Amino acid sequence: MEFPHELKELYPNQIIEVRGNADALTVILKANVDIEKFKNELKKKYSNLEDQQILFIKHEDRQDFEKLVLE
Repeated sequence: MEFPHELKELYPNQIIEVRGNADALTVILKANVDIEKFKNELKKKYSNLEDQQILFIKHEDRQDFEKLVLE
């Protein structure tokens, strides 16, 4: 399975911005989004990827990131 790089288009009500490259993506979520629920949804939807994908996820109003590795 291939990981989509159009995450912002797939989750327009949750994601403000996605940036990065093939090695890692930074995903900035709207303040009201539950990061744990979002991470769990991505884990379920994107398991068994052909290539590992690293995401750094944060809320728009916070500085700390959470790392998510999808394999």
